[in-house]
Amino acid sequence: MIYKLDITDHEKIKPLLKNEQQNDLTLNAIMNGNNRGTVYVDNPEHPRTAMIDVIGTISMFIGDHTNEDFFRLLPDFIDNQLKFDTLESCGGTYFLAVASDEVWEKVIEKAISHREYETDFEWYHTFNADRFHTLKSGFKPLPTGYAIRRIDKATIENDSEEILSEVLNEFWYSTDDFLTKGLGYCVVNGDRIISACLSCCVNVQDHEISVETYNDEDMNKGFATLACAAYLEHCLASGITPHWSTLETNKESLRLGAKLGFEFASKRKTFEFEF
Repeated sequence: MIYKLDITDHEKIKPLLKNEQQNDLTLNAIMNGNNRGTVYVDNPEHPRTAMIDVIGTISMFIGDHTNEDFFRLLPDFIDNQLKFDTLESCGGTYFLAVASDEVWEKVIEKAISHREYETDFEWYHTFNADRFHTLKSGFKPLPTGYAIRRIDKATIENDSEEILSEVLNEFWYSTDDFLTKGLGYCVVNGDRIISACLSCCVNVQDHEISVETYNDEDMNKGFATLACAAYLEHCLASGITPHWSTLETNKESLRLGAKLGFEFASKRKTFEFEF
């Protein structure tokens, strides 16, 4: 069988982390219980292999890649149990997995070989503060009637469309968890949230960024850039290390990251299909 670990048992997979995985922001955020994620293992007491599903986002694999007891069951598990869990937890209808290296690429390809899938690459970036300071002088100012606010309890409660609550629920177990451990800034017009930049994954002082502008008519006007700039200024003042990752095909996200001073560091292959 493939078992779902209780959140209190997530640290049981820590011995499975090898080399650079030990410092992986996402893996540690899920293991530490900071951000929403589900851990599936071959053995709930002494796991050899694990699939970490970052709810509504991406799945990752760690441990013994030769564990036939796990991988023999994986195709049926993905098509049925994971499909059900994904739909129930966030309404998701897609499977998206990232491979940490070529060995795991082959394992994932074998597990989903019966499906038609698409491949891409997840690009990981590091933040260049000096470049950010150079570039920010060219950012457009906010139009009259707009303001930048930190995402605090009052901002969330005054959000008339409840956009922030919905977004935070995608990544965090509770709004209080976000307010305690995360960080965010948004552009507002009255009580309407235009664009927001917030921590979607946190491990100590490492924060992964999520940014979005919520209505088509507000896009390409510099709002996301300014929300991110406020977020990054806070990071610099507080000793927080911001992280930016996105799919290679998401050209808008790549452009925005570069505009903010993020620089390409590495990439990993991804596999995606609709359940």
